[in-house]
Parts: sequence; structure tokens; C-alpha cells
Amino acid sequence: MKNTNFPIYCLLAFFLCSVMIASAQCRGGSCSPGFSYKREGPQWAKNDKKQGKGIYLDSTYVYPDYQPEYEEEEDEEEQKRFTSWEKKGMEMYFGGGLYFGSKKTANYYNGAPGNAINLDLIFKNPNTYYRDELIFPIIREAYRYLGADGTIILVEDYNNNSTYNMAMNVAIGFKYRFHKNFYFDLSYSFRRLTCSNHFVFNFPDVLPGNKENPPYSKWQNIVAREDRHYIDLSVGYIFQKYMLKPFVALGAQFTYMRIKDFYAIFEDVPPIDLLRIARYPNSLPNQSEMPVYTDWAGPGYGFSLTAGIKIAFHPAVSLDPVFVISAASFGNNTKDYLTGFNTAFCFNYIVGVRLVLNDALFVKR
Repeated sequence: MKNTNFPIYCLLAFFLCSVMIASAQCRGGSCSPGFSYKREGPQWAKNDKKQGKGIYLDSTYVYPDYQPEYEEEEDEEEQKRFTSWEKKGMEMYFGGGLYFGSKKTANYYNGAPGNAINLDLIFKNPNTYYRDELIFPIIREAYRYLGADGTIILVEDYNNNSTYNMAMNVAIGFKYRFHKNFYFDLSYSFRRLTCSNHFVFNFPDVLPGNKENPPYSKWQNIVAREDRHYIDLSVGYIFQKYMLKPFVALGAQFTYMRIKDFYAIFEDVPPIDLLRIARYPNSLPNQSEMPVYTDWAGPGYGFSLTAGIKIAFHPAVSLDPVFVISAASFGNNTKDYLTGFNTAFCFNYIVGVRLVLNDALFVKR
């Protein structure tokens, strides 16, 4: 009788030999093609980031340990984004915001005789056209109880608490970072300020206490516009901290101011151009021949302190909210034609935001 268990014994022996050979190969360091293992205690471990997975072997089990390769790529991209802002290079920015001017210089536009441009240009001008042909008829028409020979006197108590309206500030500038943290900043900025003021007339011939015919007029108005130009050179320091990077800068300023318009408005009739009368005191409206033109303007200087935060959301572009304090003087060396203008240092403030174009936008790194 044949031994029927012999084939089974052969298969079992072949299986045991295969297991022993595989175990020897694993212990020798070549369990499968493309993998090499080191022994750590009772285990053999493999962690290959290039292939995106790792396995651990012991005498019984194989454990997969997945590590996706895109995590490493994201880390490299994030590191590149942060380090690109730390390199030396040029930046260009465009800024916009709100400008708050000191009221010290705004009091120049109140019409008082102490200022070069004032209401005496109308009422005490040797050329009586504006007073007799324009102003007096307007006042008598508005206040008929004055009578044909009523006397009109300007009250000496002018409004000395005038302020500028909030103005729009626009700027363009260039930065050069010569160090990871330090940079130079050269910028030009412009704003047009508007100042509104008022005055009243007193009627001494009218008895006080008369409610129907008061001894004074309603408010008469003055409106002026002033242009200011800044050139600012500063040195700044930026804190290279992640995506939000605080910075601070100290600068020196060259300023230039110019009176754009200066109007007196009586009883809401068309305004009278005081600036034109100041330039040409002996001229009449619609007169073609004019004397030498005078520009009511002057230079100045000052200092600035800038603080802000760079929002570096992209290596090539950032948004920089800023706050600027300027201590500046305006209208210097203009005593002959800006009499009464306050040239002392005064504080002005800017709140705005800048769109910054980093040199990574122009240069391939």
C-alpha cells in the first residue's frame, strides 16, 4: 500500500523551507526589491519619504505608516514665501488714506486784517468797486431796515477756532531693503485741504434788542482750499515675523504749500475771489491787463514717524496699513506775501493703507 501522506509531507517541508529562507533574507537586509531595512531591536523598519510610505516588520506582521509627500512640498512653499520677504531688494507702493491737518494754520482763513488775504481787501481797498458796487447793495437788499444811508461795520471778533475738513491723502513711494530688517523709503504725497469759516456784520445804527431788526447780520462765509506736497525720506525697521510684519520708520520731510482758492460769500450770492484781489488789488473784474502774478505759496520742512503692519499674503504683493505722525512747518520764507500764516511746527496725521509691489513681482529669483 502506497504511503498517501508523502506528498503532504513534501509540501509542508517546502513551505517551512520557504519561510526560513524569507526570514534569512529579511535578517540579511533584502526582503523585497527596492527596500532596505535596518534592525531596531526585535523589528526591522523602513521609512522612505520619497515613495510616500513606510513599513515595519517583526516575525508576524507588516505595519504600513503613510506620510503623504505633499506635506513636505507645502512646507517648502511656505518657507519660500516667508524668506522671500527677507531678501534685499526694491519695493514700490501706492498709498491712500485720510489726512487730518492742524487747525493752527487754518486760522489764516478767517478774513482778519492781520492776514495778508483778508476782508479789508474789499472794504478798505482804494478801488471801491467791490465795496460800493457789490457788497453794500447786497447787504441793503437783505436787510432793508438799514435805510439808504445805513452804515455797515465788520465785527472785529473773527472766528479763531477754525479747522480743516478731513482730506484725502494719496502717495507713491519706493523702498530699498539693504538688510533683512532695515530699509530706505522715499515717497511723494499730496493732499488738498478745505477750510470753511464765517464772520458777521454789525449795524451800529440799529438799536440793540430789536428781534425783528437785529443789529447784526447772519453768518457770512469764507471758503479756502490749500494744496500740500510732501517729499519724505526715511529709514525704517521691519520685524520679520511670519505673515504679519510690524514696521516703524523715522523720516525727514520737505513740504510745499500753496493757496489754491480763497472766496468770500456774502448772503449766498456768487462768491468774490479774495485771492485774485490780493494778487491784483487795483484790477477790476473782466479786466484783461493784469500786473505781475504772485503765487501764494511757500516751502517748509518737518519730520515724520510711521508705524504699520505688513500683511505679506504673497511673496510679490502685500497690504500695509499705516499710521503717520508729521511735525511740519509750512510757508517759510514767505513773509512778504503770506503775512499772518503760522509757520510754527504743527502736528498732522495720516491713516491709510499701501499696496506694495515687491521686487519678486519683477525679478525671477
